[in-house]
Amino acid sequence: MNPVFHRRRYNEDTRRRAQPQYWWFMPMGEGNNLVIVTGIPGVGKTTVITTAVDMVKKKHNETVIVLNFGTAMFEVASKKGLVKDRDEMRRLPTKTQRQIQKLAGKSIAQKARSARVIVDTHTLIQTGNGYLIGLPEWVVTALEPKTIVLVEAEPDKIAARRSEDPTRTRDSQDVGDIEVHQQMCRAAAVAGGTLTGATVRVIKNRQGQVEAAAADLYQTLME
Repeated sequence: MNPVFHRRRYNEDTRRRAQPQYWWFMPMGEGNNLVIVTGIPGVGKTTVITTAVDMVKKKHNETVIVLNFGTAMFEVASKKGLVKDRDEMRRLPTKTQRQIQKLAGKSIAQKARSARVIVDTHTLIQTGNGYLIGLPEWVVTALEPKTIVLVEAEPDKIAARRSEDPTRTRDSQDVGDIEVHQQMCRAAAVAGGTLTGATVRVIKNRQGQVEAAAADLYQTLME
């Protein structure tokens, strides 16, 4: 090889490698204003969501759309004649619940395109055959959330709220079962974050401090 040509090619290769390389990419959920908010029954999730949505309206005059995944599932199941009320959902065969999840996920994904959206759901659904994943891969990847929020409370407070709630039929659980349920929900939320690149945030809804919990959710919505 001509030594002059060899040196010239070497210098060109060296300069090319020295140029900064920029790789532009958009992670899943980036630019998406969808936040999944989860929490086991009795944690006070609905109150936290409602208060946070009111904060956004008052401070920014912006409406946050709240889509309840359980309601979407119920609408699908009721149209098929499978259930008459939401508490019957947990007693459906696991295979049927999975099919309903897929259909509900597709429906919500179509709605959550250009607005700031909260998807109100559960990370784990208690069934007669253990816990069903409320955010399986085919649902969470369709939604592409920017953040998955877990609203939590002290297990004894959750037990007390359940015993005082006459509006829905809930399985009786002791404090130990509730604590395990919340821990498993954390693991499920982290799995969802792993699949989508979403951040995972735990918000504590302490007794008498719903405004503080709502302020944390407001911050997540507006970031």
